[in-house]
Amino acid sequence: MIFWTTVAAMLALSICIADRYKVSIGDGIALSGATTILLLYILAFFRGMKLIGVVGLVFVVVILLGSFFSAKKNNAEKTTKKEPFCGFSLKIYALDPLFIMFVAVVAIVTILTRQQVFSWWDDINFWSSDAKQLFYMNGFPGKYGNVSPEFGDYPPVTSIFKWLFLQISSGSYNESLQFAGYFSLNLIFLMPLAGKLRKWIGDGWGVGALKKTTLQVTSFAVVALLPGVFNGIIYYGTPADITMGIVYGALLLAIYDQDIVDESFYYVRIALYSSVLFLTKSVGIEWAIFAFLFYLFTRKKSWKILISCAVSGGFYMSWLLFCFINRRVAKLTGAGLRMATSGTYTAPQNTLEKAGYFIEGFWTMPMHADSNLTFDISTGAAVLILAAFLFALKRSGILNAVEAKKIGIFLGISGLLCYGIIFLAHISIFQTEDQYLDAYAMAVSISRYACPFTLGGFYLIMGVFCNGCSKVSLKISKRIGIAFLMFVLLTADYTGVYKHLWGYRKSVEENIKYCYDMVDDEGRILVDNLVQNESLWGKRVLVMRDGHTYTWVHDTYISKEASPVALVYDGYLAEQESFGDMANKILTSHASYLYVEDVDGTAAELFDPLMKNGEKFIPSTVYKIEISEKGVVLTSI
Repeated sequence: MIFWTTVAAMLALSICIADRYKVSIGDGIALSGATTILLLYILAFFRGMKLIGVVGLVFVVVILLGSFFSAKKNNAEKTTKKEPFCGFSLKIYALDPLFIMFVAVVAIVTILTRQQVFSWWDDINFWSSDAKQLFYMNGFPGKYGNVSPEFGDYPPVTSIFKWLFLQISSGSYNESLQFAGYFSLNLIFLMPLAGKLRKWIGDGWGVGALKKTTLQVTSFAVVALLPGVFNGIIYYGTPADITMGIVYGALLLAIYDQDIVDESFYYVRIALYSSVLFLTKSVGIEWAIFAFLFYLFTRKKSWKILISCAVSGGFYMSWLLFCFINRRVAKLTGAGLRMATSGTYTAPQNTLEKAGYFIEGFWTMPMHADSNLTFDISTGAAVLILAAFLFALKRSGILNAVEAKKIGIFLGISGLLCYGIIFLAHISIFQTEDQYLDAYAMAVSISRYACPFTLGGFYLIMGVFCNGCSKVSLKISKRIGIAFLMFVLLTADYTGVYKHLWGYRKSVEENIKYCYDMVDDEGRILVDNLVQNESLWGKRVLVMRDGHTYTWVHDTYISKEASPVALVYDGYLAEQESFGDMANKILTSHASYLYVEDVDGTAAELFDPLMKNGEKFIPSTVYKIEISEKGVVLTSI
């Protein structure tokens, strides 16, 4: 019920926006989607995300009542000029081909991905676990209670929208719905570009209904395929980087649209899109800064941009403050701050070697790992093609020389900074990750982390073309537009699309078995003991086991299964450590509960002295951690 009322309200709001501000339904869908995300974000602080269903229901009822009374008024007055309900005709927008294709594609993808399970490491490590915790807790956990503590300050946009789709099966957790939520989130922010292309097709092509429909379907497919051109991980997991690239592109195009939309709509849209961008991933601040510089460099300035900045900055600061209060600091954030402030950083000895792999990967290796019968282009090739399209817009007259120069300078400088920052990351916070001593691995990394530049750049240029195509002859407009479509169709990751929608079924059982084996029997006992106790949800539990074993990878899979309970891990060495050492480890973990695995029966001497009132320590039992003047005390629950 929550999902359906929320989606109905979101679609109704998109229609209201499209009619009120005379923009495409694609713009309406994206803006209503941003509004929904930010409202859910606010509710999550109070663990009241399910209240979105009530808000949605009230909004839908208001719309329906408006429809009823407007129709009643028209019938009573028997006027020849009917007044549409709430100022617009629902039928016109509900039957818009763009609206129908959006709803249909979301429904189809949701059905086709209904058996998907997570296998990508970053999803196992954080993205899927975070959304799962939101599902169970109806919002954000408190201090030290977030799952995957090493990624504590990662912003929540993708998890929030996954939460919405998880409500389709609100009675039980169904992780496959996260894939549908992730796809839908991306498609929502691609809709403004889909609306631009639809307008381009509708402006004087002079073709029959069948050809026009074919072109509209093709252009919609091109928009949906566009992200996969620049990084294929989108078809194997739920990376926030690609979502960030889509939102960044939508924001750039929204900024460029200054002269063709209502002023209040213009600045509200910038505020909402940039707020979502800030809250998509930690490095969203980099792309938000680039976007505001794009405004300052290319658009007419107004003091109202300060309001947009204040709104989006307020959302971002609210997340930083929340993370600070609740001690949510990511491992890479901490490492980066230490390197930046210690004054002791030195470049690794293999810096030149990594630079060679970076250059080789940039120019010669494909952006997505799949092999297609079409073209699998490199990041360098994509950058050159982006420059070629910008030149074509200038040469054709769609862009004048001044505008083209400004956009070119902006893309050039932001691109250099983007790739420079990525290389710097590989010789600083990623310097110990030896998998990047390979051109192929470096190419995949570049395409992923630079996706906002390449994808966002193409999003902008395609939108600029659609805005200005009426300035040139229909023949030139067709040539450039078809070139855009063909570029995407010839470079899309069809192998990834097939695996994402259908081919994954061949490996579902294998992936499930792999996860099952990685958790192992002891892990399942641990998960069962923790998850069934709702009082532990959103609480940190320290799991301790024999320190002679290396279980980091297994622990990651166990943590995913244990969500919404937050797990941290440590080991004990019975032959050389004392109960005092255990007390110190418990204190530094900031955990509220303790769980000890003791396969060899050697832990009792370490933990018996910590038990309350001389109680006997029993392994594989959850104990509450109490801190008193006497130190650490363990109590049965």
